[in-house]
Amino acid sequence: MGRIWNFSAGPAAMPEGVLRELGADLLDLEGTGIGILEHSHRQPPFDRVLAGALDCCRRLGEIPETHEILFVPGGATLQFALIPLNLLPDGGVADYPDTDIWTAKAIVEARDAVPSARIAVPFEGKRCAYDHVPSDAECPASTGAAYMHYCSNNTVHGTQYRHPPRCADGGVLINDASSEIFSRPVDWAAHGLVYASAQKNLGVAGMSIIIVRRDLLQRAPRKLPSMFSYAAHAKAGSRINTPPTFAIHALWRMCQWMLREGGVAEMERRTHARARLVQHAIDASDGFYTPLGHAACRSLINASFRLPTAQLDDRFWRDAARDGIDGLAGHREAGGIRASMYNSCPLSAVEALVAFMREFKRTNG
Repeated sequence: MGRIWNFSAGPAAMPEGVLRELGADLLDLEGTGIGILEHSHRQPPFDRVLAGALDCCRRLGEIPETHEILFVPGGATLQFALIPLNLLPDGGVADYPDTDIWTAKAIVEARDAVPSARIAVPFEGKRCAYDHVPSDAECPASTGAAYMHYCSNNTVHGTQYRHPPRCADGGVLINDASSEIFSRPVDWAAHGLVYASAQKNLGVAGMSIIIVRRDLLQRAPRKLPSMFSYAAHAKAGSRINTPPTFAIHALWRMCQWMLREGGVAEMERRTHARARLVQHAIDASDGFYTPLGHAACRSLINASFRLPTAQLDDRFWRDAARDGIDGLAGHREAGGIRASMYNSCPLSAVEALVAFMREFKRTNG
């Protein structure tokens, strides 16, 4: 049936040009006669891939030399445990504002990872059905907290921080940016660690990028197995063992694409353009479409909304799929509809979605 519009929350849509590059590289990586899946991670062809990925990431994100870039196996959920293991001392305190399902999972993992520490929850979003992210007044930092962990864009309920929360004096700001990495600038001076799983803006599942201030690598409060240690990954150049070579390669191709397209500034402009179209369609529907998040913090990336009934929700995404617009079913814990518009999502896909939304309202409203 050919390519269709893909609004999946992740693994997510990728540019067709990048997919074609990856397809060619599966058979022959840059004239070596061997595909990327077959190359040794210790030989010059992959040396060039790894160096290229690091260089493109640093240039794309304007990441200063104060921060190390790591490529580690596993998704963002693995980092929910590794972050406290690497940065939270026994008996210490860390702040975790809970703004969606993924932050709730991070809280559970942090408590299990360092049971002697106190994982404080300065904002409990479940009490308000995760309909907004906290203001500074709603999210007071704990005195002496080692860090403040937050998720800048919440994919399930469709909310987003316009500016980061404030961490305690002397503490470190940590951001789970899985769903918005390289879609807007990051204040690197304010952040000690930013991490993201790869399958939304950076390519394929199975790997995370960790961008961590170098001095934090020396602060590990306990001895860890090498694969759990950010310092060990840094020392080994992200090659303690065989790394996820294809995921690193896909990230390189994705970062090259974003640079060619105009970098983070252009990604941010496109993010706003896509969001304006969908949000206008929601707001102009006379209540037929209802966003899950408050207007002041509605996500520009994940448009999460409901129709008047659950039956209409189901009909909406099923009819859309038949019309070649896929991946719109809401998260299983929130229901409704979710359109995920990551950096690879073309404006034409959003225009098709908005046209479908108007027609669906006309025939079902």
